[in-house]
Amino acid sequence: MKFKADPVIGKLNPAKIKHVLQGEDGVALIAVLGMLVIISILTMSAVTVSQICRYSAVTFNDRSRAAYVAEGAASRVQWLVMSDRRRFTNRVLGEADYTDETQERFMADGILHKMDYYGVETDVMIFDMASGFDISDDTPARQLDTYRTMFSDDEERRNAFVEFQDCLADYVDANDFAGIKGKEKADYQKLGLDPLPRNGRFQYREEIMLVPGFEQFFSVDSYGRLSSFRIIPPLNMPRIRQNNSFFSASREIIMNKCSFSSGQVDKVIEARDKWINKGIPLNENLDPGIVSSLKNSFSFSESGFYTIIVEASAGPGRSKRAFATSVQIQDRINQGIRYYEQILY
Repeated sequence: MKFKADPVIGKLNPAKIKHVLQGEDGVALIAVLGMLVIISILTMSAVTVSQICRYSAVTFNDRSRAAYVAEGAASRVQWLVMSDRRRFTNRVLGEADYTDETQERFMADGILHKMDYYGVETDVMIFDMASGFDISDDTPARQLDTYRTMFSDDEERRNAFVEFQDCLADYVDANDFAGIKGKEKADYQKLGLDPLPRNGRFQYREEIMLVPGFEQFFSVDSYGRLSSFRIIPPLNMPRIRQNNSFFSASREIIMNKCSFSSGQVDKVIEARDKWINKGIPLNENLDPGIVSSLKNSFSFSESGFYTIIVEASAGPGRSKRAFATSVQIQDRINQGIRYYEQILY
C-alpha cells in the first residue's frame, strides 16, 4: 500500500520544527516550577498551622494549670487567715513589725506572700474588703460629693463630674424626671442602652460603669477590679459596717478623705509600700500629724471581710493568671465561708 504524502507537513522546514519543540520545553519547565512553588507554599502553610496549634495548646495548658494553682492557693489562704485569727486576736494593722516572727502572719495589710503550692510559687496578697465608695444605697451620687472637691481648681472637670452625678442620681431614682444634666429612659434609648436605667438600687458595683461619664473619672485597677467602689453584698449576705481600710484605699480616696496635697499623698503611699514590701511600721516614715489624720479617716483594724489576690504561672516565662476572691472569714469553721466575688484573669 502506498501512502500519499501530506503536502503541508512536507513543506515544513526541519529547523523550524526543532525551534517550536524547544519553545514547548520552556513552557513545560515553567509549569513544573510553578507546581513546585505551590507544593512548597502548601507545605509551609501546613508547618505553620501545626506550630500555631502546638503553641496554642501549650498556652491553653499553661493558662489552665495557672488558673488551677491560683484558685487552689486562694483556698489555702482562707484557712491560713482563719488560723491566724484564732491564734492572734489583735488585728491592728501597720504598727508592729512581724517580719522576723518564726511563723508567717496572714493579715489584710497587703503584704506580699510567696507561697509554694505543690511545687509552683505563687504571689499572694490579702486586702480588706472594706474599701471604696459605698454606692449601695438610694443616694450613691451623694456618696461622691467629697470626691468632687478634688476638682475645685478645674472648673471644666468639676462641671463634668456634676453631670456624671446627675446621671447617677437619675439611674437609681424611681421617677422618670431627668435632673438638670441627668438622663432618663429616652436618653438611654438614644445611646442604645435600652432598657436602662434601673430606677432602683445597684445590684452590682460594676453596674455604675453603664452610667454616662463614668469613664472620665474612674477605671479598673491592675487586676481588672473596680476597687474604687465597695462590693455590694448579694441578697441576704452580711454587709460591711466598718470604715474604709487604709491598706486597701486608693490614692484618690486618701487625698480626698484626708485633704492631703499631692506631695503628702506621695509620702503616704511610699510609707505604705515600705510596710507592704519590708514590714517597716508607718510611724517610722510619716510625721505623727499625718499618721493621726490617717487614723481618723481610715480603719486600721480588720473588718473580717477579705479580698485575696493570687498570681500564678506554670513556670518561669510562661502564662500567668490572677485569681481574686472576696470572702467573709470568721474564727470558726462551723460558721462557714461566705463568698462575695470570684474573678479569674
